[in-house]
Amino acid sequence: MTPAPARSAPSADAVVAAAGSGVRYARAGEAPAPKQFLPLGGRPLLVHAAEAMLAAPGVRRVAVVLPKNGFASWRARVEPFLAGGASGGGERVRFCAGGATRQESVRRGLDALGVGRAGAAELIAVHDGARPAAAAGLVAEVLRAAARHGAAVPVLRPTDTLFRVTPANGAEAARLAEVIPREDAGAAQTPQCFLREVLAEALEAAERSGFAGTDEASLARFAGHPVAAVAGDPRNLKVTTPADLETLRSRFGASRAHPGPPRLGFGFDAHRFGETGTLTLGGVAFPGTPALLGHSDGDALLHALTDAVLGAVGAPDIGALFPSTDERLRGAASGRFVSRAVEVAAAAGYAPGQADLTLIGERPRLGPKREAVRASVAGQLGIPPSSVGLKATTTDGMGWTGRGEGLAVQALVRLDAAAPVVAPPGADPGSR
Repeated sequence: MTPAPARSAPSADAVVAAAGSGVRYARAGEAPAPKQFLPLGGRPLLVHAAEAMLAAPGVRRVAVVLPKNGFASWRARVEPFLAGGASGGGERVRFCAGGATRQESVRRGLDALGVGRAGAAELIAVHDGARPAAAAGLVAEVLRAAARHGAAVPVLRPTDTLFRVTPANGAEAARLAEVIPREDAGAAQTPQCFLREVLAEALEAAERSGFAGTDEASLARFAGHPVAAVAGDPRNLKVTTPADLETLRSRFGASRAHPGPPRLGFGFDAHRFGETGTLTLGGVAFPGTPALLGHSDGDALLHALTDAVLGAVGAPDIGALFPSTDERLRGAASGRFVSRAVEVAAAAGYAPGQADLTLIGERPRLGPKREAVRASVAGQLGIPPSSVGLKATTTDGMGWTGRGEGLAVQALVRLDAAAPVVAPPGADPGSR
């Protein structure tokens, strides 16, 4: 059944549980990284799941729980996508490292949200990081049911005949046992929503008794709380096997066999000349020309290039990743900005294929340094110099560039579909 359309929903905070290692997905034959970080439509699965919560009526804040091992690298891969945009991320998003079990990870997500403090939302939604297509109407319906009943879960009613299956025993194959009436069965989805005190009590009861539930609804029932069932949505698919991801990729227009066309991104930057220092463009020094004014090293070429790469995968701009208010970036080499943008593109399943750059200004003379700049840019993007176009032009004395007050740069990049993202060095796949 399709969930009811979105209406006003109670206020809630959400935890996106994404600290697992995707063991079942790995056993199915593909495990370049935990499944929640695999690309779907140019973004990691986890980003879609978090954005679904951010876009739902009534959801105020979202805690994204990531694997403890390699936490900083995992966060760096997804945070740029959630730093702003239509989903209104940024200050609404918290990140934290998970624990050894889902229950511990959810508890850490609640801690990151400050759920026990005054002003916390009355409702908590817990959503799977590998379930990227939860509709806003479904989320709102589950929140309303939880507000009425204390706990609510979206449930899909089976359409196939269900049997209890006896396990295989040595040479004896698994066998069908009795039929399970379809009207008595249901497959639980997420988000699963609870009054704050109900979920807290369920987590505490499970911890005291050593009970390990497979989801939050099982914890609530173990603690004696009834859980209301809301009509689920068959489109709200959880990625458990490579076949599930292929189904979603076909829906998003990005199948493995046909990864989609190249992505194009455009970037622009301009800086005023200072009176001291040495100009740096593309990471190459131009002695005799003063440095451009800027919070970092003022390399307008690499700034424009960074924005072009980020724009190609729909990520926030350079200012969101590297704000000028961050004193740690004062005077920083801009090559680090390009490297981070390339990492963001890789997390979305894309890699640089070509760049075309245009300098606009009366100075410096590009000719003597042109090949050095091309080689520098090519090295930072991981492409051959022959794939880097570099030109310079003027505005014939018109405007601020014509008066020699500053320099502008335009950048166009092409990103191509790349191999799936892999786990960062040192990340332990764990056992979950």
